[in-house]
Amino acid sequence: MAKLHRSIYWMLFLLLFGMEFAAGYYVSHVIGYVHSDTMSRVANAFYVLYSRDPHLAAIGFVWNPLPSLIELVFLLPYRWFPALASSALAGVLMSSLFAGMTAVTLARAAVQFGLSRWFAVLFSLAFSCNPFMFLFGANGLSDAPFIFFTMYAVVHLSLWVRSRRVGSLIKLSFALAMAFWTRYEAVPFGAAVALGIILIVMLIPPSDPDIEPLPRRNFAFRWFQIEGTWALALSPVIYSGLLWIWFNALIMGDPLYFLRGEYSNVAQAEGLANEQQFVEMIGNPLLGLLFVAKKTAYYSIPLASVLLLRLWNRRFFVWDLIVLLFLFVSILALQFLMLMKGSSYGWFRYFMYVFPITVAWLPYELSRVKRSVINYAIVLVGMAMSAVILTQALLDPVIAPDENKFLHARQYAASQQIEKEVARYLDTELSGQQILMDSYSAYSVILNSRHPEKFLITSDLEFADALKEPVESGIDYILSPKPDKSSAKSAEERTYPGFYEHGTSWAVLDKEFGGKWRLYKVIRTPKEVNAGGTNAARNIDRHSGVQ
Repeated sequence: MAKLHRSIYWMLFLLLFGMEFAAGYYVSHVIGYVHSDTMSRVANAFYVLYSRDPHLAAIGFVWNPLPSLIELVFLLPYRWFPALASSALAGVLMSSLFAGMTAVTLARAAVQFGLSRWFAVLFSLAFSCNPFMFLFGANGLSDAPFIFFTMYAVVHLSLWVRSRRVGSLIKLSFALAMAFWTRYEAVPFGAAVALGIILIVMLIPPSDPDIEPLPRRNFAFRWFQIEGTWALALSPVIYSGLLWIWFNALIMGDPLYFLRGEYSNVAQAEGLANEQQFVEMIGNPLLGLLFVAKKTAYYSIPLASVLLLRLWNRRFFVWDLIVLLFLFVSILALQFLMLMKGSSYGWFRYFMYVFPITVAWLPYELSRVKRSVINYAIVLVGMAMSAVILTQALLDPVIAPDENKFLHARQYAASQQIEKEVARYLDTELSGQQILMDSYSAYSVILNSRHPEKFLITSDLEFADALKEPVESGIDYILSPKPDKSSAKSAEERTYPGFYEHGTSWAVLDKEFGGKWRLYKVIRTPKEVNAGGTNAARNIDRHSGVQ
C-alpha cells in the first residue's frame, strides 16, 4: 500500500490552517465583520476567564460547549492581544485548526484505503479548497469542528466495514461523542450509525482480503454481535448526552434547559411565527420535503458520484449503499422535523453536512472498484462540479443569505460598529459604575470592553437577584437591546415587558445608541428622574450615530 510521508500531512495541515486563519484574520480583524454566532461562542469562553464572576459554568448550557472550551486556550493571552476576543480571533483559530485537521484526515483516509498518493492529495485539496467549505474554516463557527468529527467518524465506520478492526470502532465512538459536544446534529447522525451497524453486521461481510470472515451464525448470535458493537461504538456519545442532561438539571434546574430554556433554539425561533414561508410549512410535510430537497440538491454531487461509480462498475445493488443513505438523510431528517414544528430558520448551511459525510465515504467507495483513471475522474470531476455549484450558491444572497455576508464583509462590518461604540462609552464615561446587561445579546459589547469585570452579566451568580431588585443591589445602569423578532427576548425585557421602549418607574433613559441600544440609569431619588431625562435628551440629540 502506497504511503504518504508524514511531512506531506504536516504540509497539508499548515497550508490549510495558514490560509484559513489568514482569511479569517483579514475579515474579522482588518475589515471588522464577525458572524454573531462566532462572537457568541467566543464570549461563552470569555466569561469563564474574564467576567466579574469567572467560573466554568459561565460557558453556558444551551449550545454545545466544546468549541468554546477549545477557545478558552486561545483566550489565555487576551490581556496582551485583546483582538482574540474583540475580533473573535480565538474562534478563527479554532475553526482554522479543525479545517487543517480535516484536510489531513481526508488524505490519510485515501491512503488507508490503498488509493494513489497523488489522488490522496488532490482529493483532500478539492474538498478543503472548495470556496464554500473553505468559508467554515475561516469564520469561527462550530461547523468546522463538527465537519471534522463527522468525517472522521464516517472514515472509521467505513474502515470498520472493510476490516472489522476494533480500533476503528473505538475511534468512531469518540468521534461521535466529540461531535455531540459540538452540535446537536450529532444525535440523528449517531442514530444513523446505530442503524448502519445493524445492516453491516447482518448483511455486509468484511471486504479486506487479509481478514477471514466469521462463519455465518444464526440470527440470535448476530444480534449479540450488534449489541456488543453498539456498546463499544455508542457508549461515549450516549454517556455524553446523559452527562449534558445531568449538568442542565444540576446547575440550571431543568434537565432539558438546553432544549426549552429562555435562550434555547425554541425561544429564538419564536419570530418564525411572523415568517409566512415557515408558517405554511408547519404541519405540511409536502412543503417541508420540497424545501429540504431544494436546499440539499446543492450538496448532492458527491452522492451522485457514488451512484455513478456503482453503475459504471456494476455493483449498484450492494447493501453498503443503504448505510451511506442512512448517514445522508439523518441530519436532514432533524431539519425536516424542526421545520414541521416551526423551530428552524432553515439556513442554507444547516443542510450542508450531507456534503462532508458523503465525501468522507468516497475513499471506501473507490477502494471497492478497480483503480482506474475513469473511477478517479468520476470522483474528482464531481468534487470540481460541487465547487462550482456551491460557489454560485455562495455568491447568491437569495440562496445563501447568511454565508453571502462573508463576501460583503465591509458592508456588514459597519453595522457592527455600534457595539464597539457602546463599549468605548461605557469604558470612558461610566468608569466605576455597575452596569447590568444580558450577555445573551450584549456579548459583543462585553468582548469589546477593556473592563468587562465591571459588568453584571447573565452568568454571574447575583444577576437574577440584581435584575429583580436593581436599586437595592446597587446597580447604576442597565443596557438594553432593541427587541428583535428573530432573537429571544433579553432578561430585562422578559422581567419588565416594554423595558426598552419605556423603562420603568425606577429607570430613566440616559442614552440611546444607533437605535439599537438604550442605556437606562437606575434612579434612587426624584431629582435623578429630572436630571436623567435632561441628560438623555441631550445625549440622544448630539451623540454621533445616535437617533
